[in-house]
Amino acid sequence: MSQTQIANATASEYLWISHGHPDHLHHESLDLMKPGQKVLLPDHYHDEIAVSLRERGFDVTVMPYRKWLRLSPAVEVLCIDNINQDGVIVIRAGDALLVNINDSPIDGEGGFLRGLIRRHPNDQTYLFALCAFDADMFNFVDPDGHSIVGPPEERKPGVVWNVANRAAQLGVKNFCCSSSQHIYVRADSVWANPYRVTWQDIQRYWSHPKVQLLEAFISVDLADGTVTRNHPGQASDESQITDRCGDDDWNEQLSEAEWGRVEAFFRRFEMMWEYLDFVAVTVAGQTRRFDKPGSGAANPAGLNLFVPRRSLLEAVQWGYIDDLLIGNFMKVNLTNTQLYPRFTPIVAKFGGNAKVFNRPQYHRFLWRYYKRNPAGTFAYLWAMEWNHVYLPWIRDTAEKIGLKPILKKIYRSVVGSPVRS
Repeated sequence: MSQTQIANATASEYLWISHGHPDHLHHESLDLMKPGQKVLLPDHYHDEIAVSLRERGFDVTVMPYRKWLRLSPAVEVLCIDNINQDGVIVIRAGDALLVNINDSPIDGEGGFLRGLIRRHPNDQTYLFALCAFDADMFNFVDPDGHSIVGPPEERKPGVVWNVANRAAQLGVKNFCCSSSQHIYVRADSVWANPYRVTWQDIQRYWSHPKVQLLEAFISVDLADGTVTRNHPGQASDESQITDRCGDDDWNEQLSEAEWGRVEAFFRRFEMMWEYLDFVAVTVAGQTRRFDKPGSGAANPAGLNLFVPRRSLLEAVQWGYIDDLLIGNFMKVNLTNTQLYPRFTPIVAKFGGNAKVFNRPQYHRFLWRYYKRNPAGTFAYLWAMEWNHVYLPWIRDTAEKIGLKPILKKIYRSVVGSPVRS
């Protein structure tokens, strides 16, 4: 970020923070802001973020679900929070409409957003969204810790097609990728840089030419749509890459007391144990396996996390395991399970963010979202099951019986992606 952009942010009357991930709620960046600066937040299930920001001296407004809030005579904003403990912000500035979904799912909200966009039938409708698969944990390894990640180009086309389909389905005229220039700088995560979906990748695979692509690092005049390029090179700053692993030392071992804290952390997520038989953690070559009480499964389901001591204890202290998952320096070995939908949502989204740990709490949590948007709640839950349970099963079955190529063509045709011969 340039000094001009930092100056603009610190001088801004309002800030908006979508959710608690460190690439969205960054404490070092907040330290640069003015005391008393106004912060807008989604109406998340738990008020931890709002409370902590007020304690830091910010003037916090929690935005009600789907309610317009006027910030000035020319600007009003609307926020959509969701079960994923994420948020979407819509900005109406004059005749322009900006829809920023960042890395949030919009299952169950597509119809509402399309309605807003249709009421702005001009070229000044913009969608901002993440176009990436590396912004979530994909550092998967075999039992010995050796990578089983496929080649970088294997998933890039599909990721871009999915975002292009979403932009076309919503009906926007312009798309700009969020965080398309992020870069891994730690020595233990720099391996992931080839898997980033770059501006060049988006241009190469973009499948809906009627939606105009806008590059990152630009300024747009919302009155007439004029675009000014602020960073024509479109190259990430590789000078940030270091030979260090942050504050971590992969050779540091846990004490017995620290192992106890780690086990207590995972035991807290009662719903997780309904689906997993064990969770193992490997630190500095030492592995501890925490088993589900009474589990005697012949083919147990579980995972092993290869993680450095300091980052692990930081996540345990604050309760946010997502901070480990998104960095891709921690490694994960999976046994008869996947991260979604039985681990990451339960431990990171529901537990870490919403402070929902058991089934009764989860029922109250679901009821909160169901009351205000029954169809949207069902759509979110169904999408999670379809994308991470049923669709992978269909792919695996189709491959076994030799029908995967033809079914892939049919599926791509239905969702609007390019059909390759």
